[in-house]
Amino acid sequence: MAISMDLSRANALRFWHFTRRTGIQEAVVVVIAFLVYFFIRGAVVDRAGEALSNGLDLIELERALGFYWEVEWQSWIIDEYWAVRAMNWVYFWGHMPLVIVLAVFLWVWHRSTYGLMRTAFLASGAIGVVIYALYPVAPPRLVPFAGYIDTMAVLDRVGYQAQEAQAFVNPYAAVPSLHFGWSMLLGGAFAWVGRHHAWIVFGGVMWPVLMFFSIVVTANHFIIDAVYGAIVSLAGLAIAEAMRRAQPEAMRLLRAALARFLPALAPG
Repeated sequence: MAISMDLSRANALRFWHFTRRTGIQEAVVVVIAFLVYFFIRGAVVDRAGEALSNGLDLIELERALGFYWEVEWQSWIIDEYWAVRAMNWVYFWGHMPLVIVLAVFLWVWHRSTYGLMRTAFLASGAIGVVIYALYPVAPPRLVPFAGYIDTMAVLDRVGYQAQEAQAFVNPYAAVPSLHFGWSMLLGGAFAWVGRHHAWIVFGGVMWPVLMFFSIVVTANHFIIDAVYGAIVSLAGLAIAEAMRRAQPEAMRLLRAALARFLPALAPG
């Protein structure tokens, strides 16, 4: 019986190390975290009146600050089919699909940067979910008589509402714009790992600029949404860096606690 138990423990330990070494554990944790994020984000969808009122307030705020330029910017591309398609493509495929691709790339070749970015994304996503719940905002495309065209719906028929997972979609999650904020993190990570190559640094810097214009000209976000998205994402990055700096001390305390209370399980 004892031999059987020891064999089971050994097999379980080998499986644990295998899943950790191959990234299965990391993938499961991240997928669950993002599913929770999108589920909570999509759960707050029954406050259309409040969201519209908040959207109109943002328009007035931008006018007061002197940069309510969204309608004019959209007019620059709306008659150019290729430009609209390009901005739609950046907005849709440059968000979660690109996040997944870069996450795999960083996990395989730049594990330290991956860990920092993963925590930054999760932390900023958690902050964003709280704000979405407390402060729903209608995007420009849903503000009536404001002069916007929903380019995703009208010209491409592509968008989150067209996806099968409609339960995870919240049309009133405009503030903060994590489309822009996360593009900053992506671009920053790309530029950092490729800092010895000028063209990679240039691409990393230009990517959030391109995403910024795409979220505005597709009428999915106000300019100020991007400002809030940048603040939230940088806050997530600061949290991630603080956690990374605190990790050695936390591990030391954990080992000390194991040695004191569970000496049989302590390392060494």
